[in-house]
Amino acid sequence: MAIAVVVNDEGIVTPIVEGTILRIIQQDHSVEDLRNPALDLTEGRRGATLRKAIELGVTTFVAPPETFCELSYKKAQEEQISFINIPAKQTFSQVAEQLKSGTIQQTNELPADEVVASAPVTK
Repeated sequence: MAIAVVVNDEGIVTPIVEGTILRIIQQDHSVEDLRNPALDLTEGRRGATLRKAIELGVTTFVAPPETFCELSYKKAQEEQISFINIPAKQTFSQVAEQLKSGTIQQTNELPADEVVASAPVTK
């Protein structure tokens, strides 16, 4: 079981499109940092980061509000990704401590008001 989390340069957990680092946490709590694929795109950003995480064996995604849009959320559910829903502006160290202590809960659904609308496709 690997967990994905997107973090900014200040160590704050962010929605997929805001952070610079895609951090993968392995079951043994080892951490691998990668450049967030969303940074290099103008559309399909959430999906690109989700795909990369899935390629790396992620089964859970840490999700502050607005992490997923409707399309990426649907894809995550199709891939049987579970979620760790957290409040906005938590630091990675806070989340890591909660993971280690087991005080953080995984779920198969996110609150509907925290999933943003997908941007319309423009041609």
